[in-house]
Amino acid sequence: MGILIRCLLGMTGLSGALGWHMTASIGGADMPVVITVLNSYSGWALCAEGFMLDQPLLTTVGALIGSSGAILTHIMCVAMNRNITSVLLGGFGTSSTVVGAGASAAAMPEGEATFTDVDSTVELLKGAKEVIRS
Repeated sequence: MGILIRCLLGMTGLSGALGWHMTASIGGADMPVVITVLNSYSGWALCAEGFMLDQPLLTTVGALIGSSGAILTHIMCVAMNRNITSVLLGGFGTSSTVVGAGASAAAMPEGEATFTDVDSTVELLKGAKEVIRS
């Protein structure tokens, strides 16, 4: 096997491992931020490809995609009041536990659940003076 094929396979494995590592611990509301980060990475990869192939158009377009993805990532992190580091590494090294199946005391819910049905909710709304305070 030639050196180029080995390098290609090695970089494919390395990029696959990096992609899995970056997205394995992400979930919930952080997923759109991770998608914009990966979009930004694709732009920077296109920019590097433009440098390697000596194609100024690829370099320019890659820089535009990469920088716009980075700007969008920053805007989304500010809107969610999160740091990009906490988004990308927030769930790393933690395991999810089911409540009641060995969960810690901090993860146990507190308080008492209140159950209702449609009829009692309608009666409460009819008797209310205001539902939403302004």
